[in-house]
Amino acid sequence: MSSSFFHSNAFKLLVFVVGAIVLGAILSPLLYWGGKHVVAEGWLKDGWLHSIHESMERAKFSRYFNRAQLAGALIMLWPTLRWMSRGKKEKTDGNRFGLEKNPRWPAHLTIGFFLAGIPLLLLGYAYVSQGWYVTKDKTDPLFSILISSLITGMAVGFLEEFVFRGALHAVMAKVLKPWPLLISIAVFFAIVHFLQPPHNLQMPEVTMGTGFWILGKIFGQFGNPYFLAAEFAVLFAIGWVLGWVRMKTASLWLGIGLHAGWVFGVKVLSSLTSRNFEPAEMMPWLGGSLRVGAVSCFIVCLTGLVLWLWLRKTEPRNAFEKTL
Repeated sequence: MSSSFFHSNAFKLLVFVVGAIVLGAILSPLLYWGGKHVVAEGWLKDGWLHSIHESMERAKFSRYFNRAQLAGALIMLWPTLRWMSRGKKEKTDGNRFGLEKNPRWPAHLTIGFFLAGIPLLLLGYAYVSQGWYVTKDKTDPLFSILISSLITGMAVGFLEEFVFRGALHAVMAKVLKPWPLLISIAVFFAIVHFLQPPHNLQMPEVTMGTGFWILGKIFGQFGNPYFLAAEFAVLFAIGWVLGWVRMKTASLWLGIGLHAGWVFGVKVLSSLTSRNFEPAEMMPWLGGSLRVGAVSCFIVCLTGLVLWLWLRKTEPRNAFEKTL
């Protein structure tokens, strides 16, 4: 039985997850040093890429670590897909990701962006009105902050939706039925975004082992139930909504818009405001940013409900819904 497990797709999927995390830990110092070298040389400093230069200049090791985890998942995807397909006849329809052409992609992209971004901005405004967040002294013009946040949101939305709801979905669909597939990708999405060091962690000098040191600190947070409720639940809810939208529309465009809108809202509020309470004072309801807290989780779920009411009338019933 143990031998059959090591030849099963479940084991291959486990290798993919562990391999992506380990590879990300290995790559993170290299990505960090490379990014800081680009900043030091000023290769992106002038012109329309200046906002990216500023973002890289501000980015701490934790940001590079998170991006390295995505890179690790991307690198592991192709060999995992080939490994799972070995000895099997595959369909030759040219569509490995199981996606369909979406003639309404501009509308889906736009609606998703505003449906995700506007509620977050209104939530941030409410926090400021209540005195829970306070506005910062802006060093950059508001227009510059909005454009930078928009570029970041769109870039992250395209990249991560391709990785999680595109390529990763195609890999895991070979193993799992629709419901377990939706849950598994939502959990993996949450874990990858959860792989960030605790706030206010004193970072040592970055070495080749720093990525693994960070992993130890990160997994230590799972013993804190308030932290799990405040951040992991929000990430899981986002992954659930994005996964359901991908399955319902057989397209990535609505998910890209939603993802970009959420990133845009969080980035704008993080640039303009800061927390006005002690870290543990408002847990698990509020956190240091809009991506943390039970209130944010409720807003994401409410957005998911609106999407469900809308898409159940505009999209045909598909194979996933027949499993409900």
